[in-house]
Amino acid sequence: MFSAVFNEIRRHKKLIIAYVSVCMVLAVFASPFFGVTEMRQVYATSEEEAVPVGETIYTLTTMFTGKALRNVAGSYGSVVGVSAEPFTALLFLGIVENINKLCGSPLAIAATPAGNPFVLLLVAVFFVASKLMKSFETTKVFGLCTLGELEKYLGLVFILALGIMNVVGLTEYSVSKVSAAAQAPSGAGGQGVAAGILTALISVFLSLVSVVIYLVVKTVFFGLDALQSCFSFIPFSGALFEVFKSAFVIVVLSVNVFMPWLGVAINIIVFIICCFLFKFFVNVEEFLRKIYIKPFLARMRGFNDEIPLIFAKVPKKIRKYCEAEGIDYDLALPVYAFKKKEAENYKMKFMEKVWLVNTAEGAVFLKKKGRKIQRYNLYGKEKTYFLKKDFRFIEIFSNPVDDKITKKDLRVIISVEYIKRFEEICDKLKFVNYHVYKDNLKLSKKEQRLQIKEEKRELRKEKINAFTTKAADKFKPVYLKVRNAIPFLKKKETE
Repeated sequence: MFSAVFNEIRRHKKLIIAYVSVCMVLAVFASPFFGVTEMRQVYATSEEEAVPVGETIYTLTTMFTGKALRNVAGSYGSVVGVSAEPFTALLFLGIVENINKLCGSPLAIAATPAGNPFVLLLVAVFFVASKLMKSFETTKVFGLCTLGELEKYLGLVFILALGIMNVVGLTEYSVSKVSAAAQAPSGAGGQGVAAGILTALISVFLSLVSVVIYLVVKTVFFGLDALQSCFSFIPFSGALFEVFKSAFVIVVLSVNVFMPWLGVAINIIVFIICCFLFKFFVNVEEFLRKIYIKPFLARMRGFNDEIPLIFAKVPKKIRKYCEAEGIDYDLALPVYAFKKKEAENYKMKFMEKVWLVNTAEGAVFLKKKGRKIQRYNLYGKEKTYFLKKDFRFIEIFSNPVDDKITKKDLRVIISVEYIKRFEEICDKLKFVNYHVYKDNLKLSKKEQRLQIKEEKRELRKEKINAFTTKAADKFKPVYLKVRNAIPFLKKKETE
């Protein structure tokens, strides 16, 4: 479970490192080192009580964190909702924020970019368009490829902005509470600085956690979107699914607005559930992005006829295995199981990623199984392997020898981005070009049909000749009798 989450974090490590660095810099500039230029020995006060200057750092920190964490519960309460469905969450938060302002701000909720009227209007338009496209199966994939991608990045930008705002706001809150005690004779100045540093660390850590939560929850809900397509045969299933998702997000956000601590508990539960489901849904999400979304965007700008046949990011384990086995390869591409099939003892689940590697002996499948690499040789089998073009993807399937071409006992697919190197892939893998095979098969069938048609024509001729000969033989005696019975015919015959 957690290994898949850690792998996802490593996959986005550059973004996370850059984001944490920015948060730390902002926290330092908002800290007592830079945020307070003149400090005086007075009483540090909170909303509940006055705290003497001579209080220990433990008391100051407890006072600060106890109050601040109540604010943080509300500040970060929207993370799960935004991660699940950004358009719905931002629309809800923007509406609540504007209503709160009109009513005199009775709710202690932090201002967000979603509260801007122009941003709110734009999000509302995207929300309606996205829901309409995702509710109908004919436009669902198009919606995921267009507004779905926009929604993904918009949600991430909001989470990053929310974290930065909370880092600065939380640290400034600490400064305002401890700055008065900064130059106490008993050393409270050091206590104030320490409290500010602790605040900065907590705020940066929470911002980092919010990004991790977004990556996990967004992946799971994106995977649910993809799986819903499997039930497209059920009328209105897409619309009902969208209504359910929006209702879930609105309920979670409402709890976080009105009951922050309960909202934190619900968010933690949702996050833990998503962690358990993450390993499965990360495969679903990768399958959908690599096979449908990325090729869709690539098709708009035109496919590259020089796309490398060795994938840019072949996993280290696969590379090490090839080095250890002395395998030189000129093709290494990720392929995905399209049907749950078994190739002898090599099991492949639907949407599972497998690496297709072309060696000197022939093509092989390699996949990671724990710490080991499982290998399946495609060469030396009593099967024929075909490569087939499709509008959606390129398909590889096997066909038992002397069996119908429609029978497929192994099916994997490659991104359609490689369509312009289709013939080259065929040649390298020594697979049969399905389309050439079908054309030859059609030609041979046409020749067979012409031959059968000619044979039938000759047979009809033979039958007609046999029938006329038989009829002539049968009616010849009658004809002679009639002829002899007619006088003028007999006289003419004598002359």
